[in-house]
Amino acid sequence: MRRLIFTTALAFTALALALAVPQPARALGTIEGFYGLTRPPGTSFRSEVSGAANDPHVFSNSLNIAGADVLLDFGGPLELGAIGDITWKHNSASQTALGALLGMKFEVGGVRIDALGEAGGHRYGNLADNPSVVTKSNADQWFAYLGLRPGIAFTFGKPGMELGLWTFVRWDLTNKRVPITVNDVNSSVRLGGPSVGATVRLGFGF
Repeated sequence: MRRLIFTTALAFTALALALAVPQPARALGTIEGFYGLTRPPGTSFRSEVSGAANDPHVFSNSLNIAGADVLLDFGGPLELGAIGDITWKHNSASQTALGALLGMKFEVGGVRIDALGEAGGHRYGNLADNPSVVTKSNADQWFAYLGLRPGIAFTFGKPGMELGLWTFVRWDLTNKRVPITVNDVNSSVRLGGPSVGATVRLGFGF
């Protein structure tokens, strides 16, 4: 009987101590910055992937892209957030994207896998930095887009730093031919289409 009482008292004492020890805070989400390359929008997803795979000058022929995102998960698998980025290259149209993110995350050890959908607005800025190109319409064109954004990151600490990769594909839901004048010759360019890219991501839990 005494042994039973002693064992029960010891168990309750261990439980009380475990509850009294401060637990590590669980991150509500992650804020990230990213930088990488994206292909100029093309006519189809297949042509974009084929172009990226077969282009011997894929780096020099791609656009620079940089941005940031905020992901909220409140300690669960469901993720939602927001993203913004800008794309640029010399003598090329600047592009900006603002969107919302929704999807799932999976954590295995220190590895985090994100499977997200994306929706938002895609802006084409000045068609070129070349003064010989003059647009006959608005310099800015906005298109609604949908996209997919899978990613992977390695986590250091709880919460802590995350370092990984994003890949993405975006589809503009419409396209438009914009009239331009090049060296006094009337022409047009097609804006809108699918684009693919990859970036390095660096984030911190909060």
